[in-house]
Amino acid sequence: MKMIWNKLIRKHLSALILATTMISLFATPLAATTIGIDDLSTDEQLSEDILRELVGFESTVERPGEISKALQAMAKRLSEAGFPDEDIQLVEPADDRYGMVVRYRGIATKRPLLLLAHIDVVTATPDAWAFPPFSLGKKDNYYVGRGTEDNKAGVTQIISNFIRLRQEGWVPNRDLVAAISGDEETTGIVAKWFANEGRNLIDAEYAINSDAGGGEYDEAGQRKAFWIQTSEKLYQTYELTATNEGGHSSLPRPDNAIQNLAVAITRLAKHQFPVILNDSTRMQLRRSASLYPDKIARDMLTLAEDENDHAAAQRLSSAEPAFNAMLHTTCTPTMLSGGHAENALPRDASVTINCRILPGTKAIEIEQVISRLSNDLDIGINIIYQGLASGPSDLPAAFLEGIESLVEERWGDVAVIPKMSTGATDGLFYRNAGIPVYGVGTLFSKPSDWRAHGLDERIGIRDFHESVAFWYQLLKTMAH
Repeated sequence: MKMIWNKLIRKHLSALILATTMISLFATPLAATTIGIDDLSTDEQLSEDILRELVGFESTVERPGEISKALQAMAKRLSEAGFPDEDIQLVEPADDRYGMVVRYRGIATKRPLLLLAHIDVVTATPDAWAFPPFSLGKKDNYYVGRGTEDNKAGVTQIISNFIRLRQEGWVPNRDLVAAISGDEETTGIVAKWFANEGRNLIDAEYAINSDAGGGEYDEAGQRKAFWIQTSEKLYQTYELTATNEGGHSSLPRPDNAIQNLAVAITRLAKHQFPVILNDSTRMQLRRSASLYPDKIARDMLTLAEDENDHAAAQRLSSAEPAFNAMLHTTCTPTMLSGGHAENALPRDASVTINCRILPGTKAIEIEQVISRLSNDLDIGINIIYQGLASGPSDLPAAFLEGIESLVEERWGDVAVIPKMSTGATDGLFYRNAGIPVYGVGTLFSKPSDWRAHGLDERIGIRDFHESVAFWYQLLKTMAH
């Protein structure tokens, strides 16, 4: 592990960041033609400025230097706000894998509170976007740019509030520790290092993750729910392969590699893994039932009491993909290849199967099912991504009540509901290391407008500033 916060970087940091910031600002053609909310308070302007600076860095896995520069830019802002150098540590646990830890020191009457975010983003193709993806635009009351939703808004929530609270002279009753990773979208090496070898830098009573959970509007634009992520499924990927000697396509053979693979895929598609609930998903079913039509709500409440009610589980699983993913482990084909000529029998074929495995289920059990479904087809099974299992985080009543109070104070009567993510975040590494993690992303949006990783990624301007203000109160409440 390389500690890259040193005298050399301190000497050149100001000049480096000034240069990159100026480049970013002059490379933002939307600045002169922005449309949206412009009457911002001093705190809101700071948040917008930080978000604009962050979006201006093309911090993708293909450009690790931009990730490093983005982290250094945030370190510079914190240093200028009065954070001591020893409380800002930039780290490089592996070549071109960068992260940062910032400690906001308190009285230390309680164990620290850990705050999570990631600064890396998914690649964007500029020609396909309505706006340049690596510059912050405003249109129709939205901020537009790669990473606005995933997860540079989260980084901004932390950095801007650290600066604001520092300027106000606030002293918490525990240390606040921000761990910002630079490879969440790819390898997760940084978060894994923080949770293990770098544990002394981030050890905490529990963590709040800005990259999970969040608010949901219904399609009419009314606030529907506020989700707290308490668990996530295990990400595991397999490759299934079929091979034989091939031959001429005019002489078909029964063990055609593509045919065998197609049979295996079809069997897996028809297989339904068992329903497995935990305390978090049971609470999710109970608390969110009122958001659905009566028929679905009845099945949700029934299943929350008895996960062996197969009829209720089947109806829910068929109602919408989200229920199926919540109740079951899922394995689905995502990439397919095979054959070498149109007039030749294929000598080989392969399919990539991505599985999202329920907490508490061992990956080997899923591999055994795949093997059983294809054992008569001469199919090879290889693990091409080995996931890291992490159990659900128990949700203390006091934490839930604290979030409910903050949500009600800001947004009124909105249901606060624990949730299991069907995707994966850095949180899994900390849960696996014994640190409970709660996803409190706070940004409200419609499911139909979720654009993370997609074209013209955007967040509501009002929603962004309300989320930053919510985190301000969240930190003051949870660190009292």
